[in-house]
Amino acid sequence: MEMVINRCPIPVSVVGFGSSARTFHLPFILSLPDHFKLHSIQQRPGSKSGPPASSTHPDVAIASSFEEVISGPTALPKPGLVVITTSNATHFPFAKAALQAGYHVIVEKPITWRVSEAEELVSLSASLGLVCASFNNRRWDCDFLTVKSLLAPPVANPEQPSALGTPVYYESRFDRFRPWSKGGWREESGFDEGGGLLLDLGSHLADQLISLFGPPKTITAFVTNQRGQLSANVDDDFLIIAQYPPTRPLPPDEPGAGSRLSGLRAVLGATVLSTHIDAEQPRFRIEGNRGSYEKRGTDPQENQLKKGWTPAKQGQAFGVYEEHEPPAIKLGRLTTSLDAGSEAVNSGSGAPGAAPVQPKLAVNDVPTLPGLYAIKAGESARNGSGSVEAAYRAIDQVLVVKPQEAAQCIKFLNLARQSALEGRTIEWE
Repeated sequence: MEMVINRCPIPVSVVGFGSSARTFHLPFILSLPDHFKLHSIQQRPGSKSGPPASSTHPDVAIASSFEEVISGPTALPKPGLVVITTSNATHFPFAKAALQAGYHVIVEKPITWRVSEAEELVSLSASLGLVCASFNNRRWDCDFLTVKSLLAPPVANPEQPSALGTPVYYESRFDRFRPWSKGGWREESGFDEGGGLLLDLGSHLADQLISLFGPPKTITAFVTNQRGQLSANVDDDFLIIAQYPPTRPLPPDEPGAGSRLSGLRAVLGATVLSTHIDAEQPRFRIEGNRGSYEKRGTDPQENQLKKGWTPAKQGQAFGVYEEHEPPAIKLGRLTTSLDAGSEAVNSGSGAPGAAPVQPKLAVNDVPTLPGLYAIKAGESARNGSGSVEAAYRAIDQVLVVKPQEAAQCIKFLNLARQSALEGRTIEWE
């Protein structure tokens, strides 16, 4: 007889026990026992992707196959949550099967690498009334949250413009220094098999961009095998230029009122041959008609998780840079116009044709907002008010990486690859 549950905590099965499951999923599930209950972990017998799950989770059922998770006497109770962390090639078939079996699903990014499959998951989850989300956790990186806040009007005065104004340039990079290939399926499979850096880190960068600005007008990309150690079809370096349409005429209170800016230009990139220390890796650069923001270094949450930190044990210290870390990584450089809303005025001479007086600039080093990997997961479950159905409705609202957005992200990456292969700029539509 099928077991159906209707109260929190939400039962969860984690499919796969590799680095993704151990680092990015299980710590948060276990840190929120009032909201999530770890029911089972799926790990293939003899798997080399990690230690035996039974040794670290002796009180949790260990399923030897994905089929055991969604069917049979030991299956996850319904409506449970299936978290898919296995290799990219399994994402679509596992997600589809879990949805068809009546389960809600979270899929490690990328949700798939084929646009048609992403669109099928969108349609299927909607028709069944189930949640199907891509795990693009870096929407809650501390630096990205800071960027997002600087692009938004002040919370206390939403009628005022943002600190940066209308963005004209957005650069986001995720670089590393790994001169030697480390192997594994990501570095042994090409894009058509779910591998490579474009699908790996590019998924995060594209998702962040689309969440801020939506799809671009055109994409021009360069995707290469820079180290020359991998198969020719496996990329380890990319640069993507996404061009957005011209702006509407700027309002009267904007610098250059009445002008139509040529449109946002976004540059996304990643490489494995960037010889900066972590604290000095270029991460974000945003230019607007009111200000600019630059940030170096990466979000602390991944490294904190890798050294065993959890939100339950570290509390508010989780997601925040530690005291000993240098200012170069903890702070970002914010430059703003002191009189950005004023019209340019003639020089003091008043002579016809005199050069206008340009706005003055002020520079400040500003703190980075805390990262929110755990807080968002907790909020989604708390909003459930006790029932699993209500909790899933809250998850659908709070975990904003909807299937439609995941599908747009996959389309973005496919167009970038097409641009690189064909050596030309590709239109979005």
